[in-house]
Amino acid sequence: MNINYQALSMKSDAYFIKNPLEVTNSYTKTNADDAVDVLKLNDKLSLEELKDSLKGYDFTSVSTYELAMVGSLLRENGLIDNYVSIIFTSGSMATDENGHQAGADVKFNAIAMLNQMLEDRLAHGTTEGAGFHEFTKGLIRANHVLGALSYFASSVQSDLSVSIQA
Repeated sequence: MNINYQALSMKSDAYFIKNPLEVTNSYTKTNADDAVDVLKLNDKLSLEELKDSLKGYDFTSVSTYELAMVGSLLRENGLIDNYVSIIFTSGSMATDENGHQAGADVKFNAIAMLNQMLEDRLAHGTTEGAGFHEFTKGLIRANHVLGALSYFASSVQSDLSVSIQA
């Protein structure tokens, strides 16, 4: 006897952002030294290369595809870990009926979304769940990294000089 069940849809809408006009928050970086400290730049990627890679990005209006590209660049250069990389590549969190990423070209406010995701997680999360602390740390780090990236992407200075001392 064969029993056929209708396939359940795995579709989910993009993460609902309550405050889509948020452009700054407690993770916003206001100077180059703070932004560099967050990213812990290494010999693989220079500050100049990072700034060049971020030209034209606005993290208050970015697509999942764009955020994933930036995340991949940072991951390849050892500037972010797996948790932050997954958060960046997940983008708006929208999926189609088969559970595949959807709406990769739709713009959203990543600054507002990641901050809200962290606030929601801290307000409603439970510390007993497996991986709660690791993913929460990933969200905190993702917010800091996004704050630093936003600083470099939107800086009006043509020559950001940073004093890096050993």
